[in-house]
Amino acid sequence: MTGPEPSRAGQPAQPLDYWLSRELAAVAPPQAPTRLRQLADAQAARAAAWSSAIAGGPVLALCGALVTAVAGNSAPVLVLGMVGAALAVLGVVRWKRVRSALPDTDKLLIVRGPGSARGGALAVVVLGAVPGAAFIPAMLSATARETGTAGILLGAYLLFLALLVACLAVPAAVLGRGRRPFRRRVLADTGLRQAVEQDLASWRDPSGNAAYGPL
Repeated sequence: MTGPEPSRAGQPAQPLDYWLSRELAAVAPPQAPTRLRQLADAQAARAAAWSSAIAGGPVLALCGALVTAVAGNSAPVLVLGMVGAALAVLGVVRWKRVRSALPDTDKLLIVRGPGSARGGALAVVVLGAVPGAAFIPAMLSATARETGTAGILLGAYLLFLALLVACLAVPAAVLGRGRRPFRRRVLADTGLRQAVEQDLASWRDPSGNAAYGPL
């Protein structure tokens, strides 16, 4: 997509609100690369990584609780609980910071994994089915022998699924819907809007005459 050239005074020919327009985004090809989409996607990728840390914190604490229940020792739940809480707090702090500032698009960020909520859910189902095929017969056998192993195996399997959700489904959902929240934050956050407006005034397509937006 191409757009009008900047004015001679160095000001963009179109204001930011024009490029943020939902109507313009609706008629633009969804895969067409623009600077606004690059910023939104890069910010979403970084936020997705920290969202995984937020979701992974409680999973660590639950792992500690399971180990404590099995071993009868309170140390695992205390240690993993504190580590999980620290990880979640760090994730929240960094997640908020990432979403309130423009990402550095000069640094290459490679995302390996599903890029949408549907893809993340499918990955959890597929990866969870493989060990599930081994867990279920073992749980049924333990239940038939009336031992406590069935509960332990069930807890371990559920924790494995929770880990998959934290590492795959949660960041995939954040990554897949990064553009609409980015628009809302730019419209609501004065500091972020000023940063985007400064980027709009200074950005030039390095390889052609691509427009700044739409989003």
